[in-house]
Amino acid sequence: MTASPLWNRNFVIWWLGSAQSALGTALAGIALSFLVLRQTGSAGAMGVNLALSLLPALLSPLFGTLVDRLPILPPLVLGNLLRAALQLGVGIAALRGPVPIEALHLLALLGGLIGAFYSPATMGVVARLVSRESLQRAGGLMQGTAQSMSLIGLVGGGVLVSKLGSGPALIFDGVTFAVFALLLPLVRFPAAAGGQARAGYWSEFRAGLRYALSSPVLWGLPLIALLLNAAFAPIPMLIPKRMLELGAGAAGFGVFEGAFVAGLALGSFALVWLGNRVSPRTLSVLGLTMLGLSMLGLAFTRSPAPMYALSLLMGLASAATNTSIGVIFQTRVQPAYFGRVGSLLNMVGTAGQPLTLLALAPIADHISLAVIFAAAGAVTLLGAFAWGGLLRAERGDVTPPDRPGPASGPADTAAPLPSDVR
Repeated sequence: MTASPLWNRNFVIWWLGSAQSALGTALAGIALSFLVLRQTGSAGAMGVNLALSLLPALLSPLFGTLVDRLPILPPLVLGNLLRAALQLGVGIAALRGPVPIEALHLLALLGGLIGAFYSPATMGVVARLVSRESLQRAGGLMQGTAQSMSLIGLVGGGVLVSKLGSGPALIFDGVTFAVFALLLPLVRFPAAAGGQARAGYWSEFRAGLRYALSSPVLWGLPLIALLLNAAFAPIPMLIPKRMLELGAGAAGFGVFEGAFVAGLALGSFALVWLGNRVSPRTLSVLGLTMLGLSMLGLAFTRSPAPMYALSLLMGLASAATNTSIGVIFQTRVQPAYFGRVGSLLNMVGTAGQPLTLLALAPIADHISLAVIFAAAGAVTLLGAFAWGGLLRAERGDVTPPDRPGPASGPADTAAPLPSDVR
C-alpha cells in the first residue's frame, strides 16, 4: 500500500478524528487553567501545573524508539484511550467538588507521560497517508481544520467554564478522545518494509541519534524549538491573570486564545490554497520573524483589544511556521526514523517550557508583563535569524527515498537529506 492523493478514505478519517478531538482539547485547556487558578488564586501554581505536564517530554526519545519498533496503529489507539480515561476522571471529580491542587499536579504529570508516548506515534502520520506532492496542502488542511475547531472550543469554552464550571468541559474532552480511539482502526496505514532483521532496542536508539546529527537542520531545529518554546512559555501562565486584572476574566482569555487560533486557521487555509507555490524555507523564517515582532508588541499593550489583534497576528505567523517546518521535517526524514527523530525534537524543544515556567513561578506575581514579553520577542527574533542560518548551511538537493529504509544502522547508511523543499 502506498500513499495516496490528498482526498482518500484513510486521510479523511484521520482528519475528522483529529478535528473533533481538537474541539474537546480546546475546551479542556481553558477548564483546567481556571480550575487551578480559582482554587489557588496564583499564576505561580498554574505555572507549576503546566511545567509538570511538560516535563515527561524529556522521556520522548525512549518512547520514540519503542514506537518505531511497533506497528503504528496500537500506540495511537492506546494513547487516545488513556487520555480519555484521564480527562473523564478529572471531569467527574470536578463535578463533585474542589479537586486538591496536589491531585491536579499529579494528573498533569500523568497526562504528560501519556503525551510523551503518544506524540512520537503521530510523527509522520500525514506523510504515510498522502502523496509527497499533497503534503503541504494536507498539513495546512489538518492544521486549519483543527484550529477552526479549537476556535469554537476556546471562545465557547470561556463562556461554558464561566457558567457551568470546569467539569463538563473536561468530560467532553474525554469523550472526544474515546471517539478518536474508535475511529482509528478504520484507517489503513502503509506497511513498513519487511524482510529486514531488527537490531536491539538500544542499537536502534543510538542509530536514531546518529541520524538526527547527520544534518545541520535536523540537529539545529530542536535547539531553535528549545529557544522559542522557552520564549512563549509565559503566555498560558500570565495571560489568564492579566485578563482578570483587566476585567475580561475567563471570557477574555478565551477571546485571546480564540484570536490566536483564528489566525492559525486563516493562515493554514491560505497555505492549502497556495500549495507548493511557496517555499517552506522562506515561509518558516518569515513566520518566526513575525512571531517575534508580535510578541514585542504585547509588551506595549494596556487593554484587551490590542492584545486580541496581536494574538491574531501571532496565529497567522504560527501557521506559516508550523506548516512549513512540518513539511521540511517529513520530507527530510525517512519514515523508519519518524518516531526517533521526532521525539528528539519534541524532547529538546519542550524542555524550554517547563524550565521557564518553573523559573518564573516564584516571581510570576511580581514581575512586569512588559519586561517578559519584550524579552520573549527578542529571543524569538534571534531564533528566526539562527534558523535562517541553519537553512543556508545545509547544501545539496537530494531527495530521501519514498519507502522506509532500515530501522537501524549507522548514519552513513541513511538517505541523504535535501537542502531545499518547494
